[in-house]
Amino acid sequence: MEAQNVVSIRTLRDINEVLVENNLKEIDGEEHRRFRTHSELSATLRRAVVLLANSHTARDKVLAVQQIRQVRERIAKAPVEAQSAPAAERATPATTPATEPAAAAPRTTSVTSRSRVEPATLREPRTPDRVVLATDTVTDADLRYISHCAYGAKAALSMALAKSKESDNRPGFYTILMEGADVVDPQARPRIYDWQNRISIMFTKAELVAVAAVFYGYLRECSFSSHGPAHDKGFFLERKDGGIIARMNATGRSLTVKIAAPDMVYMGGLLTRQIRAEYPWLDNEALTGLLRGAFAATPPLANDGPRSATQPGSAAREGNGARQGNAARQGNAARQGNAPRGPVADQCASCGADVDQRVRDYSQQKYGQTLCLPCQKQRH
Repeated sequence: MEAQNVVSIRTLRDINEVLVENNLKEIDGEEHRRFRTHSELSATLRRAVVLLANSHTARDKVLAVQQIRQVRERIAKAPVEAQSAPAAERATPATTPATEPAAAAPRTTSVTSRSRVEPATLREPRTPDRVVLATDTVTDADLRYISHCAYGAKAALSMALAKSKESDNRPGFYTILMEGADVVDPQARPRIYDWQNRISIMFTKAELVAVAAVFYGYLRECSFSSHGPAHDKGFFLERKDGGIIARMNATGRSLTVKIAAPDMVYMGGLLTRQIRAEYPWLDNEALTGLLRGAFAATPPLANDGPRSATQPGSAAREGNGARQGNAARQGNAARQGNAPRGPVADQCASCGADVDQRVRDYSQQKYGQTLCLPCQKQRH
């Protein structure tokens, strides 16, 4: 993602020329008057037209056209603010739209006009001669160089842009490669992490949006397993203590990293980019609306059923405090059978639940990985 300097659109005629060239309806006088009274929407329209005029790919054109249509729908519903200028001045047609710099607007020599205080909503905003737009110019070859890493005392976790391999039946899709590594020596400074023996997991399409829902706050936790050639890798994410607790596991290995709030922003940006790269017609508002509608009222995607009782809002939306108490008691009773009976020695490789030393040793010997009692029963 990088910024590009492009020449701004200065007049209403320039805007309409770009719209006509792209088979879009021109801005008429009524619509122009509305834009003059809403400088924020006017600036948004100007940026979208600049992007359309300077786009070189079909994807950029689609995004620009979508933004233009959205801002024109908003201006059509926006209230028209009353004009405080005299009637004779209102009858004079404007020579420049709200997108033109104020220096280019005609000036009157009338003493009354100069002494009148013009409302802020009617003043044409002063804009620079050049506009800076952030455009997605990342190529598929550059995906692996764009990543973010969260560092912990015992392990580190990174997320990087990636694209799955093409197969005979389906093309590759944009996704995230998540990798975790243990610290070599916790006492050493600076810390060194064992990236040579890292755990690597590439998200599927379903996992990509579920993880994004956790980062956006519409899902409390998610858990996935059966990754890798031996189907022995998995990960678990949970919003907790102002961040996200991330666990990755493989045969005989498990690591935990807390993703702090600043890291959540950067990693969430990577998740958003990949979803929008796969579906470029989605803007941010549409994406957040879809994630909210799909996951806000959905139990967490954990493998063990009792965790669904911890989903925020699931019990609260059912009604009064009595229902909340019943749901909490039922969840606690269901989890008692999976609670460790001794000191916690490890986490389950499938669902992330805490297990004691006895359960860990038995599952390592029988299954080759750490599994809690319910997950062991599922293997039979």
